[in-house]
Amino acid sequence: MENNASFESPGSIFKRLHEAYNRHDHAEAAALYAIDGEHEDIALSHVARGRDAVAAGLAHFFTAFPDAHWHALDDLETTDRAMGRYVLTATLQRDMGNLKAAGQRLQLRGVHILETAQGLIQRSEDFWDSKTFHNQMNTMNTGAKA
Repeated sequence: MENNASFESPGSIFKRLHEAYNRHDHAEAAALYAIDGEHEDIALSHVARGRDAVAAGLAHFFTAFPDAHWHALDDLETTDRAMGRYVLTATLQRDMGNLKAAGQRLQLRGVHILETAQGLIQRSEDFWDSKTFHNQMNTMNTGAKA
């Protein structure tokens, strides 16, 4: 028996993920992942495994940066992947780990890569420059880490 199931394209999932990010809807963003999907922040060498971990990480980030906004620069998709460059702008308004909030402005370029299957994100990778992040958060000489 043939399976003619039609699933959402990687590019469409990519756009929906960024829309959820920009609405600060961590639950909706996490729902785009497979139950055992994972998100890796390459700069932090951190992997969130499973929808709950993805949602918790985003909720934590949105609390510290309540005005965070991802500005898409471009995107590209294949049959099972989508990727795109972005500029993240935000203001650190609540402490995040060792980072003490003092209204520091963030403008950070990055790249998201999504691997999808059956209309869900199996894995995402987020590439951004930790030195730029720490310079903007004024943490290079304090030993603080995100």
